[in-house]
Formats: sequence, C-alpha cells, structure tokens
Amino acid sequence: MPVNKIEVLKTAKDGLDVLPDIQRYAAMAAAGEDPQIPAEDFERFKWYGLFHRKPTPGYYMLRMRIPGGVLTAEQMAAIGEIANQVGRGHADITTRMNIQLRWITIEDAPWVLQRLSAARLTSQQSGMDNVRNIVTCPLSGLTEDEVLDTRRLAERMQQAIVGGKRFSNLPRKFNLSVVGCREDCGHAQTHDLSFVPAERDGKLGLNVFVGGALGGMSPEYARPLDAFVTEDDAVDLTTAILDVFRDHGLREKRKESRLKWLLREWGIERFRDVVEQQFGRRLLRAGTSLTERHGGDHIGVTTQSEPELRTIGCVVPVGRITGDDLIEFSRLAKAYGSAELRLTVQQNVLIPNVHAERVPALLAEPLLQKYSPTPSAFIRSMVTCTGNDYCAFALIDTKGEALKLADELEQRYTVDPDAAPVQIRMSGCPHACGVHRSGEIGLLGGRKRIDGQIVDVADIFAGGRLGDDPKFGEVAEQAVQTAELADHVAEQIRAVRGDDALTDRRAPALLD
Repeated sequence: MPVNKIEVLKTAKDGLDVLPDIQRYAAMAAAGEDPQIPAEDFERFKWYGLFHRKPTPGYYMLRMRIPGGVLTAEQMAAIGEIANQVGRGHADITTRMNIQLRWITIEDAPWVLQRLSAARLTSQQSGMDNVRNIVTCPLSGLTEDEVLDTRRLAERMQQAIVGGKRFSNLPRKFNLSVVGCREDCGHAQTHDLSFVPAERDGKLGLNVFVGGALGGMSPEYARPLDAFVTEDDAVDLTTAILDVFRDHGLREKRKESRLKWLLREWGIERFRDVVEQQFGRRLLRAGTSLTERHGGDHIGVTTQSEPELRTIGCVVPVGRITGDDLIEFSRLAKAYGSAELRLTVQQNVLIPNVHAERVPALLAEPLLQKYSPTPSAFIRSMVTCTGNDYCAFALIDTKGEALKLADELEQRYTVDPDAAPVQIRMSGCPHACGVHRSGEIGLLGGRKRIDGQIVDVADIFAGGRLGDDPKFGEVAEQAVQTAELADHVAEQIRAVRGDDALTDRRAPALLD
C-alpha cells in the first residue's frame, strides 16, 4: 500500500528521537560549521516545536504548549525574555491559546528549550502528527456560571499524551478541547475531539463531539458522538479515541488523514463501537447539554465567582505582541492580580483575580491603552492566521491587512454598542488557520492579476456560525482587492445582520 513521504520518515525514526540531532546540529553551527540538515530532519524538528520556514531561511518558528492557555507571570516573562533575546522582540498568540516565537536559529534551539523547561514549559509535540495544545475555557475555575473547572483535566490530558511514543505517530494532527463553561469558549465544533458540559441522571459530566476540521476544501464541524462521560473518565476516553485514530486512521494521503476522513469511511456508529472496545466498557448515551451560548471572549471587566474579584480581558490586535509587552503583562499580573494570566482562542490576554478596588488603576496602565479592554467592535473579534511574512503557504500579509481593514471600518462605520462584536476571520490560504469560514465574515487571501499587475485580493465569505444550527460561511464576493475591502465587508455585515447593523460615519456628500 503506498504511503506518503511523512509516513516514510516517521517509520525511519520517530520524531521524538530527533532531540540529540538538534543538539548536534546546534553544536556544529556554534563551531562555525554548516550542519547540512537533511530535509527529513526539518520535519522531525516539529516534534519539538521547531518549524523551519521558507520565507525566513535559516530561522525557525517555535511553538510551545500552554494547556488551557494558563500561564504564571514568571512563564509569561520567560517567553518575553526568549522573544527579546533570540526572537527579534516579537511573538504571536494563536487560536489555540498558545504562543509562537520567530527568528530562532538552530544554534539558539538548545538554550531556548532549556529556558522553557526552567520555566516549566515545553514545546514537545506541538507540531506535525501530534495532539496540539489543549483548549479550555480561558476563565476555567473563575466564573460563577461554570459547570466544571477543566484546568486540572487539561493538565491530566497533557500528561497522558505528551512525552511518550504512544501518541507521537498519529496519522495527522489532532485538535482537542475540554470546556466546562456554558459559553462554548473553546469552540467545540471546530476540533477533532471536544468535551462540553452536560448532565445525565443527576450527574454532571461531559458530552463528546468528534471530527471537526476547518482546513482544506471540505471543512466539517464536529458531530456528536452521542456519549457522556464523567470528569474522571474523560482522560481514558481521550486516550481510547487516540488509540483508535492511531491504529485505524487513514495514512495514504495526507490531505485525507484527519479524523473526519475516518468518520466518513466508517460512520459514527462503527467508530463509537470500536472506541467502546478500546475504552473497555460501554459508553453512556449523551446527557442534556448545558451549553447556553457560543463564542464568548471575556473581553472587558468580568466579575468572578468570588464577587470582589475581576478578570480584565485585553484585546491583542490579531495576536501579535512584543517581548517587552509580554514582560509588562507579567508585571501587571503580579502587581494587580495573582501572578497568573490566561490566553484565549481569539488571540487575547486576560489578567484574572484583580480586586475590584484595583481595577481603575489597572485600566489606567499604559499597556492597557495599547491592548484595550474596550476595543472597537471591528477589532475585538478579528482573528487571523500568521500571514505571508512568516508562512510559506499564506499568499498575503493577513495581520497587516486585517489591521488596516479594522481601522478603515472603524473610521467609516459605527455598530450598535449593544450588538455583539463583528466576527471577522482572515486566512491567507485554504489551510484556514484563520478559521475564516466559521465567522460572520470570513476572508480568504489570494493574489490576482488586475490591469497587468499582481495585487492582493480576498474572497469574502458570509454567514458562518457555531451553535445548535452551525453553518459555514459561503462565498459572497470573489477576488476583492484588499485596498477596497472595507466597504465590501460592510455590505456583507449588513447582509448578515440587517441594513441597520451599521451606521455610516461619513457625511452624505462623501457617499455620492
């Protein structure tokens, strides 16, 4: 049976076995030698979070693991220190509650990995055919409305998955979320495997969704497995599902190796039967869902379960942040909160456990003027992929174009302050790292020859949503020049929300 080249290199050497090679190549580079790294090792480096990128030859992106997006102030400061020392002072917060650094050399890699370890962080198995960073509600353990606190559960899942070879050779990447709040903050329908709060026979637990994947030309939302587990059994069910995916997932074509393709071939009932065999006991049928809302972002000032405490949610526009600002967030978390920070799937930063009396002083800090808890309705829910400055797949500068678009929309239009923020998502290629088809407005970047010149363009998708009646955004306009996006996007916002959704700030004479 023919297999793809990634399966061949994994058979030759497990990705976890490449660490001595990283150290050897680094020593060679430090001695002034050219390490002559073979292409297959560039792929294996991803098992330790190091991604060699064609737009920046000789340099690596480094992605770490931050289960549930929970960081101590010391860990945040350590990441800022690494960014400043070897990453040209910048970092990106991702849609998986994670942080990516740039401009790492092979010579830098051992120090970076050691510095992460000293901060009790790891980059292990954060790329390629592994379970990616585990997503939870960013306010796990803090809100009165919460059903289950899933912080410890996410940590237990990481301990069961990361560091050994049981799950270091999956057919493809695997996205996992476990959320105990009523807001679906982890966007359960977008993952390969998701746990959401539920009740059955008077017991609190978790319903299970499987098979979500938004990339490529055939995205799918996760579907119910029709299963309920207690919190105690969730780790065992996770490992059972991973065992089934590892042993039966499709490996011939990488574009058809995600869990959704196995579910298409088997059907949900056969998959459930095989998972039960691996789990070792019958699964209870799904309980009553306790999810009431979808897509909460926790931006602004949120009252916690302890009524005198608040969480301050700060928007980091399109997730790009400096090392200095990471360090300053660390300082603020220690000065005003409990020396803890949270990241979100919308690429933002939360400072929890701030006493109510100290909130005004925190809101007046210079950093919160830059990363505002009261952003415009257009930037608040703006999400993008990395863009072509670092990613070889992206066709346009998604982060730069998204910031320009948000600014132009803010200058031209107002939104009812009582309305929900406008969900705008931008991807630079069909891999859909900007989850463009799940938002109200989705933008897919491209390049097109117009009047003899190659220019940046974007297809506009409209009407995407999560929830009880999920829908992918559909193409509304094609190949709109990015310089002209604002008015076209405004037109699609009105198409989705109604003609009165936006008010034009410009004088009538300017609109003629």
